Amino acid sequence: MPTCESSAVISLRSTRVRTKISSVAVLSLLSFPMMVSAGDGLASWKLDIGVSSVYDNNILRYSDKYVARFDNREDEGRFHINTRDDLILVSSIRASATMKLNGSLNTTGAVDVRRRTYTHNPIKNWSYFSISLRQDLSKQTAAQIGYNYIPGFYVRHYRDDDWVKEHGYTPISFQSYDFKKDEIGGWVQYALFSGTRVRALFSYMRYFYNEHFTEYDGKNSLFGIQLYQTIHKNFRVNGRFEVVYSRGEGNVDMDPSFDDNTFLLGAELQLPKVFGRTNSVGIDGEYSLRYYTSTHFLELDQNHAGRQDFDYRLSATYTFELLDNLELALNYAWHRRDTETSAAQNATYLSDEKDYRQYQIGLEAKYTLNFLPSDNSEFERRK
Repeated sequence: MPTCESSAVISLRSTRVRTKISSVAVLSLLSFPMMVSAGDGLASWKLDIGVSSVYDNNILRYSDKYVARFDNREDEGRFHINTRDDLILVSSIRASATMKLNGSLNTTGAVDVRRRTYTHNPIKNWSYFSISLRQDLSKQTAAQIGYNYIPGFYVRHYRDDDWVKEHGYTPISFQSYDFKKDEIGGWVQYALFSGTRVRALFSYMRYFYNEHFTEYDGKNSLFGIQLYQTIHKNFRVNGRFEVVYSRGEGNVDMDPSFDDNTFLLGAELQLPKVFGRTNSVGIDGEYSLRYYTSTHFLELDQNHAGRQDFDYRLSATYTFELLDNLELALNYAWHRRDTETSAAQNATYLSDEKDYRQYQIGLEAKYTLNFLPSDNSEFERRK
């Protein structure tokens, strides 16, 4: 069982590890174009630099119960945020290079780094690093594989059962519930017709929670299929279906494992030019049904036994080409979760704990630096 001193030491070590990882990622990003340019057949390489600000009205996705408790300053030790909403500053940089290593077929490598900074709640700051490799296999077929890593993501504070046994229901029994995540995944795509593409998706994810909540460590397997269809030269639609099988570490009292089915529909409309500049609007709707598979008695596993989550997401984006290499985007996203259970006596408890509503509004600017012109192959134009 960790002590307060050991927790502080572990936290300091984790911070140092994240700093080292960030330094390595930035160095890799900056050296990426130089590494690929050393080879033969370099067709293009570019940098995409993005900055955005996002307002989030419920950064920890609290239910109405905990919104009220936060506002009333109840539950000493639970809340380690200054405000339950925040303005988030998002920065990103992506380096990508396209080479012709196999005749006329493109090979594209990319490195991506992103950072989300919360202006009033730094405990929520987090970073994302990824690397990917895409290979065109023919004029109709392409495949991609990639790896991404999140070195730390704070969810909220919960009571540690072991610390409750030692300290009782005191403020110190609330401990940070955060995790690290890595993922390897990819897709295989086939262009059925000039305006139709189908893509098979797969990924394997691992979640590593801190020493207070190791029972939530999990491994997720995702399988999916996505279809893109051009209805008109200015109008495209897409649909996706995914299944996730998550198996948690658990213990003798609980099991966080679940199965998840997700459906998504989206559309993008290219609008008439404004002052000679392109602009478009896109909308996506997503529905997810998650079944928790715990076989423990309800009295032992009240948060998982018999639980079902119904998630709804809607998002809309308006994009405007301000300059040849500068793009602005206005985004809105809405998210709702309703929790139900097969155990009627547990319905009110789960709803009070897990239901939430959230919306985000953001403005993004993305600037693209093209260092070598692309050959604009037919396959790339169909992307």
